[in-house]
Amino acid sequence: MSSSNQEYTIINLNTLAYSKGNQPICELTGQPAGVKIVSEHITLFYAKREHAEQSWHGIMHKIAPLLGPLRSASVLVGSQEDRAKRDYTINMSKRALIDLCQQEASKMLVQQQYALAIPGAIQALSFLKDIFGDGSIESVPPYLLLAEANLGLEKFQQCEEFLSLANWAILNNPSSSNSIKSQLHRNFGKLYSAQGKLDEALKELAKDVYFSSLEVGPEHVDTSGGYFHMANIFYTQHSIENALAFYDKVVDIWYKFLALVRNDADVADTFSEAQMKEGIDMLNRIMSTRVKLLGDVHIATGEVKYTCGLLLLFVGERDRASQLIFDASTIYKDKLGESHPSTVDVVSVASQIQEQGVVPFSRNGTGGGGVRSGGGGGVSGGMDGGKGITQGSVEGMQGYSELMNQFPSDMPRAATQSPIPLPPQSRGVSAGMSVGSGMGGSGAL
Repeated sequence: MSSSNQEYTIINLNTLAYSKGNQPICELTGQPAGVKIVSEHITLFYAKREHAEQSWHGIMHKIAPLLGPLRSASVLVGSQEDRAKRDYTINMSKRALIDLCQQEASKMLVQQQYALAIPGAIQALSFLKDIFGDGSIESVPPYLLLAEANLGLEKFQQCEEFLSLANWAILNNPSSSNSIKSQLHRNFGKLYSAQGKLDEALKELAKDVYFSSLEVGPEHVDTSGGYFHMANIFYTQHSIENALAFYDKVVDIWYKFLALVRNDADVADTFSEAQMKEGIDMLNRIMSTRVKLLGDVHIATGEVKYTCGLLLLFVGERDRASQLIFDASTIYKDKLGESHPSTVDVVSVASQIQEQGVVPFSRNGTGGGGVRSGGGGGVSGGMDGGKGITQGSVEGMQGYSELMNQFPSDMPRAATQSPIPLPPQSRGVSAGMSVGSGMGGSGAL
């Protein structure tokens, strides 16, 4: 019995045809195989048909042409130099496949296709073990990908096992980066939060913020994820003022990010699709929370709508972005008055978008983001058409410069909902929280 399409065929194995101890092993589970995938380039073995489908659609359809030659029998060569060249070629091929597998796994996580993220992470981990051995610091990223995928599937035990393996690798490599430590603690925090261990989750997220602050600073978008997850926990604990304060911090950071893009367009090239998707998801969650707690026409709701709209323009989702910016302009007119400088500027941006149909934040085009500069309320910046997310141009950019020049040059922020308390201290973290001392007090926003 078989199931096939243009690329591969799944065939049931006759397990009796294999002698004891020689039965093929599943690529995903490590269990004895019951089926095999036969493709033009390679034959792969899996425990069940669903594992075969999961693996093929998750990563194998992309790497099968490269994986076949790597797994083929070594060609006998006569000289040491030839063997060294072959070993070098194989090593470089594996490194390239590691990058591809991890990118695909990350992509699947962004799309919330958690089951399809697992095969890519497993393949990356396999190649890393071949090159660096067990317990290497290089194995931590795929462990974290596997942990996040299992968390998304609500397989908490498997998630914790992968996080423990990542933690062990970090402990055995004291020189590991603060970024890796931050990611580890964030995933632990998300796991404990999902399990209802809220106090433990806050401690882990405090470590996340600490290590991320050491790596990139407390005002970086990478650090904003820690604040966001802490806000969610405070909200669950009915500590509404703390939740709103941390949400406000997230909005502030993403606003500043757009200002940074305006000043240095090359910065945008360092941000991945996953980071942008995470930022949009966070701002959407904050928006819905502010609508629920403060109302749809509160000035703070207008602020997050405007910020989210700008970020959506950044990634090219023009229709929804335009609607959010138009909604924000209505709120500003109602709350601040039509003659207020901030209202005039926001309305101008909305009008220019509507009239000229430009896409100022497309990652494939030019554009910039002028946003508030942070610290206690004030906005600085402006938009212009001279800088871009990437070099090049996009059709339909007529009138772009006029739109960018209409961006507010001094738009006061909505009032902070409450002073931001320091995150709860935990073992080994308290000394470092001073790095992010800007997080405490209303002046941080």
